[in-house]
Amino acid sequence: MEKVSYSILHTEWSDGWGGQEQRIILECRKMMELGHKVVIACQPGSGILQKAVESGIPVEEVVMRGSVDPVAVWSLYRVIRKHGINVVSTHSGKDSWPAGFAAKLARVELLVRTRHLSLPIRNGFFNFVYRMPDGIVTTGEAIRDTMIADNGIAPDKIVSIATGVSLDRFDPGRSCAPQLKRELGIPEGAPVVTMVAVLRGMKRHDLLIAAASQLRAQFPEARYLVVGDGPGREWLTGLVREAALEDRVIMAGYRNDIPELLAISDVFVLTSDRNEGVPQSISQAMAMGRPVVASPVGSIPELILDGRTGLLAQAGDAASFARAIGRLLEEQPLRAALGKAARSHVLAGYTDDIMTRKTLNFYRFLQDKKRAA
Repeated sequence: MEKVSYSILHTEWSDGWGGQEQRIILECRKMMELGHKVVIACQPGSGILQKAVESGIPVEEVVMRGSVDPVAVWSLYRVIRKHGINVVSTHSGKDSWPAGFAAKLARVELLVRTRHLSLPIRNGFFNFVYRMPDGIVTTGEAIRDTMIADNGIAPDKIVSIATGVSLDRFDPGRSCAPQLKRELGIPEGAPVVTMVAVLRGMKRHDLLIAAASQLRAQFPEARYLVVGDGPGREWLTGLVREAALEDRVIMAGYRNDIPELLAISDVFVLTSDRNEGVPQSISQAMAMGRPVVASPVGSIPELILDGRTGLLAQAGDAASFARAIGRLLEEQPLRAALGKAARSHVLAGYTDDIMTRKTLNFYRFLQDKKRAA
């Protein structure tokens, strides 16, 4: 097959730093390794701007005030022309509008929209932001199926490409670092239950705190490691205090050493009850060979095959999470078996190389379809 070189512009309206933004950075790195040109257009002062600069990814600061923003359309049009862009890839609702119009104005060959979350999409004449793109990428099959069934998206226009895991970083061969446990105040030999997620309501950290309270008597030495930061930090700290779990729950804040934290963990938990695609935190924990407990929302069941690659708990039910966590803490052979199967599942379909290959194949498919029309 003839090698095609792309010049790709990714646009991101959000000023935060979460799974969506992490995927953009990861995809850009992999594309650059393969010789493609990438540029990120994002808000001044945003989290993705800082990470792009640190990663050596070309970046353009563009103020995007909202969906209807003629100034942003013009700014993005100039970025497209400046960098000779032939693929525009949009990621949030509020950048997809101006970037979409700018791409059409500049006659860019491909306009692609990535849908990261499983939030329902309203139908209507004015919501044609999903009609503009040549193709749509979702992060899970369940999201794709819903958009085909509920929003009338043509099946050959939309593909599911899960966010991949970097196997260079997430290697279960990493040894547990004693100094890291000491730094975090985790006693030697204490089982560690970890959750990595931005501190906001949809992640339902309150369920983890309630589960930890229910497991207090059965597993008095267990420690619950909460990794991440966000607008819910004060609220969550209050819940921990009310439950008298200050000595059990460790609020680690934002960290860059996620592989090392997973290496000292025995069980990984994600308590989200809505809006998830394929969460990177789960696939990363699975790549590290750690057993996972989560609820069957969004595309999580594509990762966690209940009883085979992890355990599913009932969404919104702290007691269900407590039972699953308790089972894993009690049954070491089950932890080992699920962790091994989890890594194999990730290797088979959820690596960064697989994500990049599928993305490039989709670009080529869309090009061929347009040229044949």
